[in-house]
Amino acid sequence: MKVYVIDYHKDDPKKCTGRKLVKLKLAELTRVGRGIILNPFSERTLSINDKDILIKSGITIIDTSWNNTSQNEFINVRGEHRRLPILFAGNPIHYGIAYKLSSLEALMATLYILDEVKEAIKFSNVVKWGHTFIELNKELLEAYRNKDEEEIKKIEKEIIEKILRK
Repeated sequence: MKVYVIDYHKDDPKKCTGRKLVKLKLAELTRVGRGIILNPFSERTLSINDKDILIKSGITIIDTSWNNTSQNEFINVRGEHRRLPILFAGNPIHYGIAYKLSSLEALMATLYILDEVKEAIKFSNVVKWGHTFIELNKELLEAYRNKDEEEIKKIEKEIIEKILRK
């Protein structure tokens, strides 16, 4: 399984998990999208149906800052754009905030949802808080794991409705 990173150099290099993956040779820096493109603006949701794309072509993470990101940064990147369902950040910068995942967290979530749990756990060892993300989202990740897009969207909708009722 290949992991690619497109780095827009918009965030703090010391906190950039995409760059860290490249530095550790766990990902390859690229300018071209390949395989699954993790895109928080995509209408399509990642699901088990995307596993063949992961195996065949890999995954591309677009590393940018949540403070300066826009849909325009994703538009011209070729590949199969997918968004992740609701998950909560475990990183120290956005801890507990829905959808505001680091590049590493997005990668771990993708692997977990596509039933590559051992790989997700392996990547969680890259940073001190990696296991925090997995533990914080364990119930959600298990609910999404191995499910098709329709099932995941249904689960996500139920979770959001539950949060809004509180």
